Amino acid sequence: MRFKPAKDSLMRAATRTRYPGSSKTRVAHLKEVNQFVKELRNQGLGVKKWDNVTNKHVGAVVKSWQDRGLETKTIKEYLSGVRATAEANGNNSIHKANSAFGLENIKYVKNIDKSMPDAKLTSIMINLKAGGNHEIRVAAQLGLCRHLGLRHEEARKFNPSRDVLPDGRVHVAAGAKGGKERVLSEISPEGRNAIENARSVAGTGSMIPPDMRDSQWEKKGYKILEKAGANKKYEKFHSARHAYAQLRYEQLTGFKCRVKYESKEAFEQAAIKARGENWKDYDKSARGIIKVEMGHGLGRDSTVAQYLGSNSK
Repeated sequence: MRFKPAKDSLMRAATRTRYPGSSKTRVAHLKEVNQFVKELRNQGLGVKKWDNVTNKHVGAVVKSWQDRGLETKTIKEYLSGVRATAEANGNNSIHKANSAFGLENIKYVKNIDKSMPDAKLTSIMINLKAGGNHEIRVAAQLGLCRHLGLRHEEARKFNPSRDVLPDGRVHVAAGAKGGKERVLSEISPEGRNAIENARSVAGTGSMIPPDMRDSQWEKKGYKILEKAGANKKYEKFHSARHAYAQLRYEQLTGFKCRVKYESKEAFEQAAIKARGENWKDYDKSARGIIKVEMGHGLGRDSTVAQYLGSNSK
């Protein structure tokens, strides 16, 4: 059954909850709780009262979020709303420590390359395109993540006939995180091919099959991707987005990003060779552009660094 917040008992209780703090805090918590309850229902968990929500429920939702590739920071934000709502409704049993749900405490940027290698992307694409309609749809979505930098939800809900503007720019709205719409102006030839591939599959609709709900298609998409050869833990739609950010950085700066080098010294040597002593200006400009293109807020430097690595260590 499709999730309907207005008819869900947990969401109705949340809207009646009196949260401490400002109205802005209340709005934020309701958005966080909505994500939790939606995933809870997707998992088939029908708990109806906040005082009956257990750590087992929360753990199941967190695991699903992690499997989908949600960032640890985002999951922690969602959990803050869950705890606040549970506590306001008399339930103080939810673990206070995020580590209890397998969430690491990220204190610094880890210079680890999480992108999907081009060779692996090619191999997966070949396997997907040799399959049926569903596999071909997943291939189109993967291409949108890789060549336009779309999130998985944005790629699923991408509708070429609606989202490609008359001048060729791309309007990203459906599925955009936090409802933050954006327009992509610089589309590469590969990006154009990805769009046309999506158009050939979707027709006048989105990438979601007409006979399926988004929640159903999301789950199936991950299974299809894994069956095509993707590593369940490391190679998801989001890793294709990492690859987009890294290539975009190289196009804008003239040198590869930090995660492509084993040391800070090797990275700086390559950057100086390409751009001289002013390489940091190119680095700063590229990070700002990529941040906007990928739908992150102006203050999300640490998030972009997860894709590119740190330029200072």
